[in-house]
Amino acid sequence: MKNLKKISREKASQINGGKMDRCNEFNPCTAGWCCNGICSPFICIE
Repeated sequence: MKNLKKISREKASQINGGKMDRCNEFNPCTAGWCCNGICSPFICIE
């Protein structure tokens, strides 16, 4: 059961953008623009 929980947590982080660079006003992107909390190489038009 412990392994099942660990796998689901890893999958959840991938689905929730764990692989993507997170950003906000206090943690800006190193390169690109912050669009909806995710760093994007393109400027976002809202």
